[in-house]
Amino acid sequence: MKKSTFTFLLAFLFLMQGIAQQVVQEQRLLITKRTASWCPNCGTWGWTLFENLLEDNHEKAVLIAAHYDGVLATAAGEAITDNFGGFYQPRFFVDETDQNASSGNIGAVRNSVRDQVNAAFAGSVIANVGFAPVYANGEIKVDAKVKFFQAAQGEYYLGIYLIEDNVTAFQSGIGSNANHMRVFRESFTSGAFGTQILDGSATAGQEFDLSYSLAIGSPEGLDYDVIGIIWKKEGEKYLPVNAWSNDQINTSTAVAEPTGLLNFTVAPTVTATVTNIQLELLENQADASIDLFDLTGKLVSNIYSGPLSKGLQNFELNRETAGGNGVYLVRLSVGSKVSTKKVVFH
Repeated sequence: MKKSTFTFLLAFLFLMQGIAQQVVQEQRLLITKRTASWCPNCGTWGWTLFENLLEDNHEKAVLIAAHYDGVLATAAGEAITDNFGGFYQPRFFVDETDQNASSGNIGAVRNSVRDQVNAAFAGSVIANVGFAPVYANGEIKVDAKVKFFQAAQGEYYLGIYLIEDNVTAFQSGIGSNANHMRVFRESFTSGAFGTQILDGSATAGQEFDLSYSLAIGSPEGLDYDVIGIIWKKEGEKYLPVNAWSNDQINTSTAVAEPTGLLNFTVAPTVTATVTNIQLELLENQADASIDLFDLTGKLVSNIYSGPLSKGLQNFELNRETAGGNGVYLVRLSVGSKVSTKKVVFH
């Protein structure tokens, strides 16, 4: 699984705010482990099953370990598992459905969950959410977009939550230094199920924009993930509609342009084949790089790395290097300073 990164700078973030809130038409089930740090079974067969579910499904589903009691407990984690009807532990839910896992059937449950995830991922999508988390001024900020891909009727909510991997804490059955994964840490709202986005009818293609923030200490060195869950309220229950995650939490700790950069352009910015990267330097640069990133913050290609001479420099970027159609970000780095431009291959 990817770790959270905190290396992208403000120029990149402003571009991300405008274009990274794309909403992907994919269906991801929510897999929830109801657990407690003092629970022996949570650290034995329940631990093994959760590791298996992570291995099988992390690319097509969103998984959380919601501690309702013990040293990692949260009020929101308890509320969500109570909503699903969990009364003991460990319990495993796919969306709101208890998988009735036990020490004697973990192989069968593993196979069943994998089949459910694959079927859902290949199926139709009612709605989904997209967002690009940003850490600045002591807060993680999330500007989210919800899009309905089908007409819908009812009461819908969006919850945004903080998840953490590689948490060292006690777990009965393992000991004091257990490495906990997908720990449900915080809700971005006071209510466990987030903000109401619809109470009535939505048309296919309709979108809703929402903003969230969570006060938190510096995330440097921590393995955070922000997830979004769209809920539909039916009676007193909240049922998952879709879930999304983004483990790229960006920071805005530096904003200066590279020293001696007179001009930096990418043209054309929208192309079917090839674009030209041009930069003009007022002085020689001993160490520079030009990199291509996708909208999740993943490095796609290193276009250039090394010294740059003063004057005009040209580099060619084609669609094959990018890996196909999509929106990408070209980042020029000189030391700790960066400048970023957008390019779209279609």
